Amino acid sequence: MSEIPENKTIDTFEDQYQIKKTSYQKEIVQWIKEAEEELADLYLRKALLEADFETLLQQYRQLILAQQPFSTIAKTNLLEYLSYYLLEPFHSIGMQQTDHYNTWETNHFYVAYQLNEANHLVLHFQLKVIDERFFMEYIPLITLDMDKMEVTIAEKEVHTLISLWYSDKYLSRTQLSLFNQDLNRLFVHLKALGFDVLPSLLDNTQALSLQLISDFSASAAILDQIFITTMESEEYDFDKIGTQQYQVTLTQGQTMKIDIHENQTVLFIDSNLRKRSILDFVTSYPFLVPLFVQVRK
Repeated sequence: MSEIPENKTIDTFEDQYQIKKTSYQKEIVQWIKEAEEELADLYLRKALLEADFETLLQQYRQLILAQQPFSTIAKTNLLEYLSYYLLEPFHSIGMQQTDHYNTWETNHFYVAYQLNEANHLVLHFQLKVIDERFFMEYIPLITLDMDKMEVTIAEKEVHTLISLWYSDKYLSRTQLSLFNQDLNRLFVHLKALGFDVLPSLLDNTQALSLQLISDFSASAAILDQIFITTMESEEYDFDKIGTQQYQVTLTQGQTMKIDIHENQTVLFIDSNLRKRSILDFVTSYPFLVPLFVQVRK
């Protein structure tokens, strides 16, 4: 029976021992790295908790826009604290947190914030319906570009709001008016924070002088009803100014021209220098709304 060389046994033992130590060292280094990352994240979350708007905006640009890696918790905190500053005008209408991490509730509506593919912050609104049997989807209405400091409003969603009021009957006329006022207070606040709020149909600080196109041809029944309404009031007038062209004269010298085509209706609205939004306009003259939206049967 042959004997194992003594030096071979020692070498094998020492090799195994060194391998074990090396492995343990790697584990410790990894634990230290993880602990340092966790500590750094805690410091970041503490800094976000104590930050003002300008600091939060800077962190948004450095972390989110630059796509730097940081924890989901810190990202959630950053967006929550930032949205709290952005939505400050809603504090006066009972803004409070909900059970959803990205949603605030006010007396009049819910507002949820979410990043889009370009890492812009999109504000989604859900108004509280007048009949709780109905459910209204969130509307992606406002987009904030934190790099260019620009605010854009989704014009097609303004059309959706009008339809939810007039056609679907989910919202009341008063709700729509109050919502428009709340949004304009938000626009004023965002401008004060340094944002450029781009022109929109919701802006009640500018006069209306614009062209809108409805993707349907206004029927004779719609025109007849508008004619009847205008003839019943001394404040309104209705004139035919072309083969398929009409003009409605409203209060305070405001006018709407109607140009009917085969598959669309072109509307030109002039508020005669009176500052108002399109929501203010349509809620003031609801008999003209069938020119904007088709009533569902």
